[in-house]
Amino acid sequence: PMQRVDYVTPADGSSGIPMPTALSWKPVAGAAYYQLFVREAFEDKRIVYSKLLSEPRYEFKPGTLEPGGYYTWSVHARDVNEHILLGDFNHGSLSRKFEFSVAD
Repeated sequence: PMQRVDYVTPADGSSGIPMPTALSWKPVAGAAYYQLFVREAFEDKRIVYSKLLSEPRYEFKPGTLEPGGYYTWSVHARDVNEHILLGDFNHGSLSRKFEFSVAD
């Protein structure tokens, strides 16, 4: 099984940070793609459910996050077994939830 994503930016538990323009993480050996999930933590509202990403980074579109917001996010590292959409992926490679809050 692939390892889980770790070593993330912003760091897990970051509080009152300036508005981030991106989320990033250390590449996972064997992962050809990543899928990112971001939720607003208080209402558990889906903010981002990304397409397959080929780089360990996601750039936010302006206005995606709000000042004073509290967010959780996780990343699913995926291999492809020679098929980009239907290839293998291992549920064990879904990261734990990371958290951050944005300054007002």
